Amino acid sequence: MRLKTFVLLLLCLVWLRISVAGQTPTNLRELGQREYLAGHYVEAESYFRTALEAARLVDADRAGILSDLGTLLLDEERLSEAEEAFIKSLAIQKRRGEKRATAAVLRQLGAVYSIERRDAEAIALLNRALKAAQTPPASLDLTVEIFNSLGVAYFRKGHFKKAEQLFQQALQTLANTRTFDANAGSLLNNLGAVYCEQRKYPLAEEWLIRSLMLTTAQFGPAHPALTDTLDGLGVVYTRIGRYADAEAQFQRAITILEQSGLIQSDVRIARAYKGLADSYISAGRKAEAAIVLERAVLVARRNLTSPEMITILEEYSRLLVVLGKALDEAKEVRSEAQRARVIMANTVRAYDKN
Repeated sequence: MRLKTFVLLLLCLVWLRISVAGQTPTNLRELGQREYLAGHYVEAESYFRTALEAARLVDADRAGILSDLGTLLLDEERLSEAEEAFIKSLAIQKRRGEKRATAAVLRQLGAVYSIERRDAEAIALLNRALKAAQTPPASLDLTVEIFNSLGVAYFRKGHFKKAEQLFQQALQTLANTRTFDANAGSLLNNLGAVYCEQRKYPLAEEWLIRSLMLTTAQFGPAHPALTDTLDGLGVVYTRIGRYADAEAQFQRAITILEQSGLIQSDVRIARAYKGLADSYISAGRKAEAAIVLERAVLVARRNLTSPEMITILEEYSRLLVVLGKALDEAKEVRSEAQRARVIMANTVRAYDKN
């Protein structure tokens, strides 16, 4: 955890100890959930961690709070912290014999492994979760979430047809619930991403815009949940040559993240900077792209456990070579990226055997 983040979180914890005197762990968890849904991640994390410190916290409550905390950390792509929270929650749920709750945590842990590109582990966990969720009485909402996570895992592997099939299954299952409008935004976004990779750009734009409308209706026009879809639209517009529209999407995503108060939103901001730089490169604005990509590199260097962030360093190195300047810097950045890949490949995680 970076020093600035630690200091702010410590201040929040001190303030919470004063302001939540007499609150029960259940109340604290509900406050955390409310702040999370509002996009106030620092406040939400403080409530969840304060709830976990409560004396005589029963296993069921502890497992649920750990799951909520892991979900928040996953959303911020603080992957090692999210993994730790989910592993602890999973151990409690297994001990309690709660099959449905175990399936829910397996899905979340599978999502972490998917981002880390531990594809085989991710898909194995998600299939275990799906089997449990579909055991009568089936949980339709959980089944939708697992189909979605499986689709994302196959998308990252480049299996776009399989991913599309899973996202469509999720939509069909969701149609049988009362929560379509509240939960369809993510699925529509993911289908838009599939169609973008399949070069079906009009279809991709259509699904992404529908996703943006649903997510905006649910969370408002300045919530961090919008940024993945804004980035997706930016990619579509870059590929079809609508560079001004692409720039507008990426700039809006950056503005939302910078103004949201998300201390750990670095990965998302770096991703948006990277997309903006790509649009500039495609438009022939390579000097401007280098300036933007340099900002992304500053962020990426703090998050080199993410394969995506290492890719940003590699692209920056290539761009410096193309521009024919700072060649020594380009060589050093490329070496830095190579070292990060070696370290990541040889890192043994404490939770790999669970």
